[in-house]
Amino acid sequence: MAKKYDKDSAEELVINYLKKNKNFFIKYPNLTNELNFSLKEDILDGVINLEAYRYKKISQENIDLKNQMTKILLAGKNHITSQKKILKLSLKILNSKSVDKVINVILTDFKILLGCEVVNCFLTDNEIGIKFVNKIDSKIVKIYFKDKKITNLNQNLKGILLYFPNKSQIIKSYILLKVNIDDKILIIAMGSKDINKFSSDQQVDLVEYLIKIIEIKLKKELS
Repeated sequence: MAKKYDKDSAEELVINYLKKNKNFFIKYPNLTNELNFSLKEDILDGVINLEAYRYKKISQENIDLKNQMTKILLAGKNHITSQKKILKLSLKILNSKSVDKVINVILTDFKILLGCEVVNCFLTDNEIGIKFVNKIDSKIVKIYFKDKKITNLNQNLKGILLYFPNKSQIIKSYILLKVNIDDKILIIAMGSKDINKFSSDQQVDLVEYLIKIIEIKLKKELS
């Protein structure tokens, strides 16, 4: 004859097991999502239910950890994609046969690979007559590039009017790159319709690498 199922005994076994294995839900955090834990912090005689508090804290920590891991993975993926784009642009610049062709890569390929709607170039001294490059006062350049910085992501609204005169109504965010060519300075202004495309807290290590490549190539072509 089959032994009658004793619900109380089964529950008692589970309770005793959990008491002896207090790290059980830490080892198997996903199990808490399938169990019907009470999230109500019952207060008895002015005392908060400590077990409910602990459960909520562990659950939230687990959620935060998952979110952090997701952000890290996405950031890593985006960084690899950016590296490939910068490498492709670097090769195109290095393979250009003249100054005008370097500028053409900047004005066309930068828009395609870096996802910009507008790219403009400015030079402090354009007596050599580089095509599609506007002249800019060196005093203005100093205002936008202080402390020897070679990038500007400050999103100053005046910068939109100055560096995107014909497209100022559509530009919502931008980045400025400073390329030092001996006694001349080339400014590359990249603007986007997306307000979140460029922001002051963005990393610029890959872009600064690209700036150095442009400097090397232009100095060589102009020497």
